[in-house]
Amino acid sequence: MAFKKREKIVIFCEGKKWIVRLDKEKFSTHLGEINLKEVRKKEEGDCLVLKGRKFFFFKPTIDEFLRNLKRTTQIIYPKDLAFITFYADVKPTDNIIEAGTGSGSLLIALLRIVKKGKVISIERRKDVLEIAKRNIKDYFSKLPKNLELIEGNVYEEKEVKLRIKADKIFLDLPEPWRAFHLLKYLRKGGILTIYNPQITQIKKSVIYLKRTFVDIKVFEILKREWMVDEERTRPKDLMRAHTGFILLGRKVS
Repeated sequence: MAFKKREKIVIFCEGKKWIVRLDKEKFSTHLGEINLKEVRKKEEGDCLVLKGRKFFFFKPTIDEFLRNLKRTTQIIYPKDLAFITFYADVKPTDNIIEAGTGSGSLLIALLRIVKKGKVISIERRKDVLEIAKRNIKDYFSKLPKNLELIEGNVYEEKEVKLRIKADKIFLDLPEPWRAFHLLKYLRKGGILTIYNPQITQIKKSVIYLKRTFVDIKVFEILKREWMVDEERTRPKDLMRAHTGFILLGRKVS
């Protein structure tokens, strides 16, 4: 099936990648200029030879899409999102509360899984919320019907009144314990996930949670890629190391 005019694609050539929207006429790289009208006639995996170089075209993976999000805040990286959604046991039927929408990377990852449940996301800043909306629409073509976006300061309990019993709660906040009033919406046995770059913030959260949560785990994900070819087999010089700490716990009372 040919690419659509308004969709984004990945262009790959000699180890380089670019994400491009196909409604443009041309795209220039240091390896040559590509006529995107020709690309729109091609299918995923097809090749275009330009000045002896092979350019390949693909639909972006979730990893490629999220790393190229428009953002005003730091995103949760795909390496962390994969583990968060797996260890938090996110299911298609889950009802979920997220606090700290940010640019929407975690929200997009959750909405890819949750189809029958409801996802509520709360963000204090209106400008950030608008960027998240655009990013979500860019990925799904529209805002999913099971998504509710709320503008409000989650640190102020009186600003956030919900009617939901959540299976999972996700907090991506500088001071997550200030939003622990949300835990009244989490069902017994439900899972709380906190993401924070500072271990001191995580430690403070653990101390608060030990009264009503068990099976509390804290970990981080370090990703190291390798160079493998005919001449070399070794780790790359640079790696994506610390990005954030992940805390998970189960509510018991």
